[in-house]
Amino acid sequence: KIKCETEHITLFYNNRETAEESWHGIMGKIAPLLGPLRSPPNVIGSEEDRRKREYTLDLSKKALVDLCGQEADKFLVAGRFELALPGAQQEMKFLTELYGDGAVELVAAYLRMAEANVGLARYQQAEQFLSMANWSILKNPDASNALRSKLHRNFGKVYAARGKLDEALDELAKDIYCSSLASGPEHVDASPGYFHAASVFYAQHRIEHALAFYDKVVDAWYKFLVQCRSDPDVGRDVGEAARREAVDMLRRVLATRAKLLGDAHVATGEAKYALGLLHLFNGTDLNEARELVKDAAQTYSKHLGPDHEKTKDVVDVLQRIPAETPMESAPDTAAAVAPSTAGHSLPSTAGNLGRTPDDFASAFPFPADMKRAATQSPIPLPPTGGRQRSSGFDPMTPSSAGLAAS
Repeated sequence: KIKCETEHITLFYNNRETAEESWHGIMGKIAPLLGPLRSPPNVIGSEEDRRKREYTLDLSKKALVDLCGQEADKFLVAGRFELALPGAQQEMKFLTELYGDGAVELVAAYLRMAEANVGLARYQQAEQFLSMANWSILKNPDASNALRSKLHRNFGKVYAARGKLDEALDELAKDIYCSSLASGPEHVDASPGYFHAASVFYAQHRIEHALAFYDKVVDAWYKFLVQCRSDPDVGRDVGEAARREAVDMLRRVLATRAKLLGDAHVATGEAKYALGLLHLFNGTDLNEARELVKDAAQTYSKHLGPDHEKTKDVVDVLQRIPAETPMESAPDTAAAVAPSTAGHSLPSTAGNLGRTPDDFASAFPFPADMKRAATQSPIPLPPTGGRQRSSGFDPMTPSSAGLAAS
């Protein structure tokens, strides 16, 4: 066995690999808190003292539940599934101590365990955790639609990874239904369901269906970012994990549109613009954001004209992006794209880019009713021959299910 000794607590593991995954996954952050939490009280004290201690311990455990869940989500979005497992395991352990076996509060931890196991291609273990989550929800009919949505989504991902594409679509349809009941069909919370359903359609070579569902992903995040630019409060409830997942989804939508429709298609330009705005909202990857918005401005200028309201908005955003770092002012890169809007004096965004929703709204103001460039659903495709049906796919890599001409 491997012994991991710290000044706060001593941990034992079966092997070094497990010890390193546990430490880097969650233990490195919670070890200082576990020592006091697990140590017995020096004095038993009165019944009131014991109640106070139990109350304090419960508060500490609930805080640790939140931390473990956040760390697991961070690694899940990053694709570091082996590091997501320790956080989800600790979350599940603390929740069991707080609420008991089978409580509905454990469902979120079960789903994280399932998602991590799907990422590691351990589908049997994933289905076991999903069955546990399903049983907990069945015993608690008041479970939220948001929780039911995540359950169906993970079942859909397992079935898709195993090549059971029709069963996957059935589960993802339930996911979209439940998330629509919880937040609305156009809310960003529903976008992962649309994305995974589109990936299944892509694997089945039902390309127009896939593009239509990918369009729902772009539509949800575009509308969200439009609202954030006019009302910062809209963006406060969308967590870091959801925003990182959205970056990955929009990148894949962009790659698929570029492959099927061409890099110069207006729908491809729209995907670039949405992804660029999301980078700006997150305050990350500003160089990529600048290139994406620049390409979108050129595409919109070509298809809509330089004086179109939408083209002007894209160019305005482009001018507000810092040149290299937040300490530098943006150059007049839009002049060649839309001369009628270039050269205007704009307020500097230096130092306030993407730190908070308020910063995003002040740096990139946007009319609340700004429409998309064009309705893209369904998106017309170039004429193609017949397609063969795929037997399976990688649910996070739609491009891996290559289009095989019959």
